[in-house]
Amino acid sequence: MAKQHEDISVAINPADQHNANVEAGSNDDSLEKQPSMSSIQAGVQRAEILRRSWTKKGVIIVFTGYVTADDVCVGSQLTGLGRLFLCTLAINFADYSTQVYAAYTTSAFKQHSAMSAARVVMNIARISAYPIIAKLGDVFGRAEMFILSIFLSVLGYVIYAACTNIAQYIVGAAGIFEAIGSTGFALTQQVFVADMTSLVNRGVWSTLPDSLTTVPTLYLGTIVAQRILDHSTWRWGWGMWAIVLPVASLPLIGTMLFYQRRAPSRISASEALGWKTTDTWWEKAYQLLWVQLDLPGAALLVAGLSLLLIPLSLTGANNSAAWTKGSFIAMLVLGVVFLAAFFVWDAWFAKKPFVPYRMINNRTVAAACLLGMLDFFHYSVFSVFFTSYLQVAGNFSPGSATRIDNSLRVSFQVAGIFAAFFMKYTKRSQIWVLTGVPLCVLGMGVLLYLVDMGDGRSGNEASFVAAKSLIGVGRGFYQTAAQVSVQAMVSRQDVSVVTAVFFASMSVGGAIGTSVAGAIWRNTLPSRLQQYLPSELKGQAKSIFGSIVVARKYAMGSDAREAINRSYRESQRLLAIAGLVSLSLMLVVMLFLKNVKLDEAGGVESHEQEQTHKSGEGADGPGKEQDRA
Repeated sequence: MAKQHEDISVAINPADQHNANVEAGSNDDSLEKQPSMSSIQAGVQRAEILRRSWTKKGVIIVFTGYVTADDVCVGSQLTGLGRLFLCTLAINFADYSTQVYAAYTTSAFKQHSAMSAARVVMNIARISAYPIIAKLGDVFGRAEMFILSIFLSVLGYVIYAACTNIAQYIVGAAGIFEAIGSTGFALTQQVFVADMTSLVNRGVWSTLPDSLTTVPTLYLGTIVAQRILDHSTWRWGWGMWAIVLPVASLPLIGTMLFYQRRAPSRISASEALGWKTTDTWWEKAYQLLWVQLDLPGAALLVAGLSLLLIPLSLTGANNSAAWTKGSFIAMLVLGVVFLAAFFVWDAWFAKKPFVPYRMINNRTVAAACLLGMLDFFHYSVFSVFFTSYLQVAGNFSPGSATRIDNSLRVSFQVAGIFAAFFMKYTKRSQIWVLTGVPLCVLGMGVLLYLVDMGDGRSGNEASFVAAKSLIGVGRGFYQTAAQVSVQAMVSRQDVSVVTAVFFASMSVGGAIGTSVAGAIWRNTLPSRLQQYLPSELKGQAKSIFGSIVVARKYAMGSDAREAINRSYRESQRLLAIAGLVSLSLMLVVMLFLKNVKLDEAGGVESHEQEQTHKSGEGADGPGKEQDRA
């Protein structure tokens, strides 16, 4: 257990340990025992010290980038401090533009089919990275995790640009460095916002960076990628981001390090990690790896998730027959065993567990994670083949199909901003969960009707966009509110972990949904084609099933195309039913979330000031609290 240095002048106040007042009955479901100062990990201590050292002007600089010559400390040379938005814009731009290069990179090695293997490794790396990055952030600090995440992303892009074989592409870049780097940035960004803001404003600041940058980069990213391919090569398309990301991240990281250094109460690395001057190197290694980082727990978690997600991913879109293999069943069983061992270790043996039992036992946290898992199961199970369905049964162009599918992402980002401001002024979270989930169910119900209208018709572009947008609005409302709710139900020590678990639960739901979609599609579409195709074309059923290019070559209105379209409509309808069932379960789960009161003005913050005054240990002297966003 880390030794807490007693000269730290910034204490984590009891009021800050439970960041919200919850309506009657909340005490019995809140964290029954808040962590003492001696149990707070080093990174959380640094985050708290950093939070108290911020001025209002510094927060504005970080989030908006507005800075004047008078705002900058001459000695620090941090002229032209940037913003969180700039770094997020670069990350999202890189993500959406480089997606175009994957097919060209794998094709260059004559391994286009390896894209699926790359996705498997990437998904496992992303899901496993969430709790591990959260743990590292709690041990070392937020600024350090931003640095690590950007470094890993840059290293990944360098390997992408320089890779000479498919193994380097999959393992060196797609599977490890870039995936963990982008995941680490997204998680640390949300945890940093949680550290810096009150609950009333948290929804606003947690949604604005991504919402304002995702919408333009979603469309501009593909345009930039196409220009790169037209005038250069895919290698430069990957490699240029190894230059852009460090430059774009310097303002954010520089500002954080500046305020971290100017904090009146700083602790050394040895003190933060609980090292004593008399400790041997073995004792220091034990304290860092076994206690602080919980290396055994990390090994069990990664092994369990890998063994569980590999068969789920590999049996997705085109390989559902793999369920008959004994090796796949064995991996699933071992995955469950390792995950069970991880939870046992975390609950009874780990001194600094990855996921504290008090968090799992909180009904709001459990319900919010289940909401995310069910939602992303619905999204994956319906969307895996949706663009293929649109191009075949709906006869939409690839561009139109992509725009229809992206309408959910755009509406989600826009609705998230509105939900955040609604929470800011109503100072409640549950009502927006109760509003968002029914909208998702309604939108999915409309989609169920549109994919197969019963008389050989399917919906038009406007109707599909409207239905997908309705789901996006609902997701924006419930997810924004649910994230703030789970963060409100835990102590500052647990904010990064609960945020990681919340995000990881969505990814797990998506992985399961992809596998289920592949099984349904593979077992339904071929049989429908055999049933409906004219007798002279039944021998072509396999090739039609395997390629939408072959399916689309038959003229609209012909007997063959009508049979193909009907097969696609009925297969997609089954996926829509599975998605609707998943969303319908959310109508029950949403009732288990507590109605969190977000207004800290008369509760948490005033109590913080009272405690700071009593201790005389505020960042700016006795009884004085720095401005917060």
